[in-house]
Amino acid sequence: MLQNYYKNTNAVFIAHGYVAELLGKTINGVIMHSTVFNVVALVDRYKEGIDTSTNLPGVRKKIPVFSSLEEALKYTKPKVAILMENSLNKSYDEIKLAITNKLDIINPGFNFLTNNPELKTTAQENNAKLFDLRKADTIDRYPDGKILDVKSKVVLVAGTDCGLGKRTAAYELYMEANKQGIKAAFAATGQTGIMLGCDGGIVFDSISSNFVAGAIEKLIWDIDQEKKPDVIFLEGQASIMHYGGSCVLSILHAGNPHAIVMVHDEKRKMHVEYSDSPIFKMCKLKDEIEITEKLSLPGGNKFKVVAVATIGDDNIETLEEMKANGELQNLPIGDARKEGGPKILLDAVLNYLSKEYKWERRKSPVET
Repeated sequence: MLQNYYKNTNAVFIAHGYVAELLGKTINGVIMHSTVFNVVALVDRYKEGIDTSTNLPGVRKKIPVFSSLEEALKYTKPKVAILMENSLNKSYDEIKLAITNKLDIINPGFNFLTNNPELKTTAQENNAKLFDLRKADTIDRYPDGKILDVKSKVVLVAGTDCGLGKRTAAYELYMEANKQGIKAAFAATGQTGIMLGCDGGIVFDSISSNFVAGAIEKLIWDIDQEKKPDVIFLEGQASIMHYGGSCVLSILHAGNPHAIVMVHDEKRKMHVEYSDSPIFKMCKLKDEIEITEKLSLPGGNKFKVVAVATIGDDNIETLEEMKANGELQNLPIGDARKEGGPKILLDAVLNYLSKEYKWERRKSPVET
């Protein structure tokens, strides 16, 4: 885990074409939530000088945006450079510049730095570390049913599409639970979640499909055994009704959640960042919830969506109207990015766990 190496370490994003864009959600998440990195600068030649506090969803900080890494290094003192998906192709010279300035490099993409002889040599010469987050250790574990012996309650934060805020909602729920004195853990399933700081993490899309269920089971089991939390918030990926991402059914089954929070944007009608083929039409929220709940395994927990997380007051109003018209199940709705939203969602989770599983908040030493 990255938190073994860093804590609030100054970092710069090399992110040409990603700042204030949907695919730049990693930037937003790290700025908002990371206890591993403190972002002091962004590098994007297309967005130089923009106000990050108003242009990046969920971000309230003003982070300087420079046109080049050379410019950023004149005014800030990062210790780490974080790349975006295709930075190795777009920003090779800047990556070399970062390394020669003795910055460690965090790479979330599939184009691995450690496979590049020149960059490896340059890093060795400058005592810089290269982290390829998607270059996972060999995982060849099949599931064996240990998930049924987990003592913690598992809450999956699933969604109806990519780029909706599943990770954000999961992390906000985790923080709200800890704020309320509940011993909570965050289980990351993507590279950004690992960059935030987590109690355990894997990069789901880097693991062979043969072994993803075993990897999810081990992730939950290890956190349960090592941290002994009351609740584990499991980050979901994509959507089970997404033509390009339904492989995430393994997260649902292997995580065996006791409760599910569904993240949804009612304004979306097509899955984003894919083609306009009708195969990418989004499932109706009511149907996705019903399908998810019917996918419970005979020997596992009965899956139940207990709340809907969404984005913006307009979405909340629309979903409330749908509930009133009988077009949607009667579920609590909250915006995880807004004050009060995480509490609405967490209350729904805790109420369900108490009712269905007789779950009780562990008393602190002061209360006993």
